[in-house]
Amino acid sequence: MKRIFLSHSSKDKSFYIENVVANLTKLLGPDKFVYDAITFEEGQETSQEIKKWLEHTDLFVLFISDTALNSDWIKQEILQAKDLFDKKQLQKIYPIIIDEKITHEDARIPKWMSDTYNIRFISQSSVAARKIHNRLIELVWERNPKIKEKDNFFVGRNELIDSIEERIDSYNKVFPTALIATGLKEIGRRSLLRKALIKTSIITESYFMPTVSLDAHQSIEDLILLLKDLGFEYQLSKGQSLMTLSRDDKVQIVLTMLKEMKEAKDILLIIDEGAIVSPTREISDWFIKLNDELSKENNGMTLCVLSKHRTKFQDLDKAESIFSIHVPELLVNERYRLFTRYIRLLDLDLNEDDIRFVVTFFSGLPTEILYTAEYIKQSNIGSLKRDTSIITDFSDRRVSRMLLKYEKNNKAYNLLALIATFDFISYTLLDEIIQDNSEYKVLIDDFLTSGICENLGINGEYICLNSAIKNYVRRQQFKVEKDLEKALKQHVKEFMEGINDVNERDISDVFFSLREAISENRDVDSRLLIPSHYLKSMKELYDRKDKDQDVVYLADRILVNEEFMDEQIAREIRYFLCSSLARLKENRFKEEVQKIKGPEHNFLFGFYYRHVGRDADAINSLQKALAERPKFGRAKRELVLVYNNNEEYDKALNLAKENYESNRNNEYHIQAYFQCLSYGKSETLSFEDRKEKARLLLEDIKQIDSDKAKSMSLVMNIQFNLYFNENFKEVQRLIAEEAYKYPNDIFVLLACFDVFEKLSKKEELKSTLEAIRNLHENPRSKYHRDYLKCLAIYKAIEGDITKARQITKGLNISEIAKRSLNNKIEKYEFALK
Repeated sequence: MKRIFLSHSSKDKSFYIENVVANLTKLLGPDKFVYDAITFEEGQETSQEIKKWLEHTDLFVLFISDTALNSDWIKQEILQAKDLFDKKQLQKIYPIIIDEKITHEDARIPKWMSDTYNIRFISQSSVAARKIHNRLIELVWERNPKIKEKDNFFVGRNELIDSIEERIDSYNKVFPTALIATGLKEIGRRSLLRKALIKTSIITESYFMPTVSLDAHQSIEDLILLLKDLGFEYQLSKGQSLMTLSRDDKVQIVLTMLKEMKEAKDILLIIDEGAIVSPTREISDWFIKLNDELSKENNGMTLCVLSKHRTKFQDLDKAESIFSIHVPELLVNERYRLFTRYIRLLDLDLNEDDIRFVVTFFSGLPTEILYTAEYIKQSNIGSLKRDTSIITDFSDRRVSRMLLKYEKNNKAYNLLALIATFDFISYTLLDEIIQDNSEYKVLIDDFLTSGICENLGINGEYICLNSAIKNYVRRQQFKVEKDLEKALKQHVKEFMEGINDVNERDISDVFFSLREAISENRDVDSRLLIPSHYLKSMKELYDRKDKDQDVVYLADRILVNEEFMDEQIAREIRYFLCSSLARLKENRFKEEVQKIKGPEHNFLFGFYYRHVGRDADAINSLQKALAERPKFGRAKRELVLVYNNNEEYDKALNLAKENYESNRNNEYHIQAYFQCLSYGKSETLSFEDRKEKARLLLEDIKQIDSDKAKSMSLVMNIQFNLYFNENFKEVQRLIAEEAYKYPNDIFVLLACFDVFEKLSKKEELKSTLEAIRNLHENPRSKYHRDYLKCLAIYKAIEGDITKARQITKGLNISEIAKRSLNNKIEKYEFALK
């Protein structure tokens, strides 16, 4: 690795450059950069000497200030750097504005530089040092970058663009300070806003907006910290923290930071996963208040938001400075135009009949259309015609297909698990954790090229997983292997030891390390914490399923400051509190749940009743939740679970089908739907129909590469061969060759018990019951009732009918399930006579 050349005016040393050098020295050591205080002084070196240093440079950093732009030496360095860059002898140029009076539109900045680079003002020297370090890391990571022309490919949406243009040009309404584009993640929201802003001359073709991401567990405090990381400062009085400031105070902080950003001619792009527009379509109060204040300041267009949730008309009616537009699927003629133009871009020669054949299968997602064209280029049109599910199953199967190429690559799965641990991660931190491993670096480049990862930040200095990939990786519980896990733990330890230097850390490091510290119950200065740190820690602990007491402890700590919190965040924290209390079967649940209103209140009661064994009450509460919100996904999933547990498969069938069709890539939906088809007796489906649908579900679950999906696949295979094929030989083979891999999986054990009962294998039945007893004899176990049902059957087989009936009578299960169990007991009683 060569050096970094720091090009600056000597007048900027004391207030800025020396601090950058001090920070870079900590990060890189003293020998990785050329700095005139230790190499040469202005006026003492010839241009040839400067050129000599530049020729040994990988990264040319230009610190732009008024004095720098007027310096002949700086102008000479810029010219020489450009010449070396054009000859590919210099790898990267990175200009930074350090003078708040300068913008990227200053006429003294060379046009080639302002057109090519996203030049930004960075007020903090420590932030500048971090970003320089990131640029250096990126140089190491760049391996034959594959820039796809489709990144700027855009077709149609003329009516939507006209709507935005009309709103911006309207004289009888206040100028919008925020544009919100809603719709599916890959529907083209970002491209639409960008195209509209270019058309209305708000941004230029070469401009790219600084980008941050906020999820449903974050709020205004997170936005403040993200803006700070972009280089915009805020000040608190001594002893103050974001945790205890009022909403209005926090709005004023963001307002000040955004005004500074606007002065630098920037517009902030926020990728919103529920922080600004909630799942119930409500715009956060703090965001409405912020835009009201921006409008009063005549700040102009300041924010663009990409939201997956559609906004409510009522909220927009009371927030005139916010303009929201919904981006639907492409119209049929737009699909045709996009496909035909893109295949031309790929030099594909398809006849008109082939084009029209393919277009009929499109659902309207731009990415679906681009993916199909690229598939045809890699394979051929004949391959696509033979299997059109490549198009029709695009949304459901895309994640599996994207990851299929890494199926046998443990390092790829390890790296995916690592990145999924973070909301986003800087190149610097990632490089520290993977410790210069070249295989990981090649994989990162591949992930970015294929769309598995994407960039965030002001210059793309952070990467994160595509949200669909992240959800998949987390749901499948990909594991971070010991080498990276050890590096992570060591990093958190060092972070906590140097926590006073938190301002020297990038924001991805701060968010992750503080969250981990909270989860490990470390003592952290409360002034460094914000509500989302607690909330994300609670969610991670909750997902581990054995940390409910820790969730309750954290909720009690953070809710002390509830009066200062965003209402949505407080509601989420209390939601996890109630969910953990329900799983713990604590009476305190009934007190806390009264503070949650609406369908969530009834859902949580349904969740609680299931855990305490009151299934009839659970069903009643869940039905109430669905009556209030018919598309309440969690309530549907929970109701299917309760129905199936009670062997009311016919009642669960339609709900299970809806859940499955909403996400065909979710193994829990697949398994629940399969159960209904296997055990239920639908009035509208024949035996052969049910068998065919069950067979297709078996194919679905085989495509999911996770331990849980594999155990589910085994259970479903056993059940399919037992109930649909009556192939007892294959059933016994599956148990003999596969079941031993899952000794603690209750569903595998129950499937084996079912088989051994049907085949009258008493010894195997006994050993399986023993395994279930060892795991679930404790009444607090959620599968204790399943153990008792198996025990009742075994007692009946042994001839102890009285004990079998006694167990059944004490079971808190539905009448249908109880009747089914009594029928089995009667069968064995009759056989004894």
